[in-house]
Amino acid sequence: MLEFRPAPALFAKRPRSTEESLTGKRILITDACSEIGRTTAGLLAGRGAQVLLVARRSDQLIEACATIRADGGEAHWCRCDVAALGDVDQLVTWVLSEYGAVDVLINNAGRPLQRSVTQTLHRFRDYQTMMAANYFGPLRLTLGLLPAMLRASAGHVVNVGPWSANISAAPNFASYASAQAAWITFGQCADAELAPHGIQVSSVHYPAFQADIDPEAPQDEPHVPAADQAAHRVEAAVLSRCPRADPRFSRTLYALAAVAPRSTARLMHAFGN
Repeated sequence: MLEFRPAPALFAKRPRSTEESLTGKRILITDACSEIGRTTAGLLAGRGAQVLLVARRSDQLIEACATIRADGGEAHWCRCDVAALGDVDQLVTWVLSEYGAVDVLINNAGRPLQRSVTQTLHRFRDYQTMMAANYFGPLRLTLGLLPAMLRASAGHVVNVGPWSANISAAPNFASYASAQAAWITFGQCADAELAPHGIQVSSVHYPAFQADIDPEAPQDEPHVPAADQAAHRVEAAVLSRCPRADPRFSRTLYALAAVAPRSTARLMHAFGN
């Protein structure tokens, strides 16, 4: 049996004090042993957050936690292949039983698959793999942790991943771009619908490949920018989380979302909601 295997809201950096603390905040980070994941975890732990690291390899998770603890931070880990729904269910059970809830969920996407459409004519698995890792996995995890956020009337989901300014036409990345398009749409809809409940869904994207790649060129790994650059964007997104405004304003946005979800999302981010 096939096992499915972890948008762009307008992202604006807000000036924040370097002394701003995340003490008392519990933050779960997937793909936490990647360069971006580890750097992000270190930044957030340095601000006092309790970070829960998730990745596929236990040895790397143990090492990442040890590094954070050595710097005075608090970190815990759980091995999970976010592309496997069974693993995700076990992760949700662990989080809810051990901690009750998380304040911030960071869905850190994996590396995109680079292969042309003509090269995937007999590789349907490529599309299944990308959907599993970049849509079904994080979706299952997000839906599993949302009930606790709804009960608390607070929470923040940050979706992180490589992106192109012209993702709708990105040669050699059809399988990845398709999965991201689905995930982005979910994020936009979820943000508009969950806003009145005190839950924010935002996205952080960083350039990882060019849309005009020569299809005849060697298929090398896509370029990934410095991890600290992307990690600081994630940190800024977490810090920009602020309480929702007047509940009457939220109810108005909720009503507007039913007829104009995209316009609602733009308004909410423009006003910092």
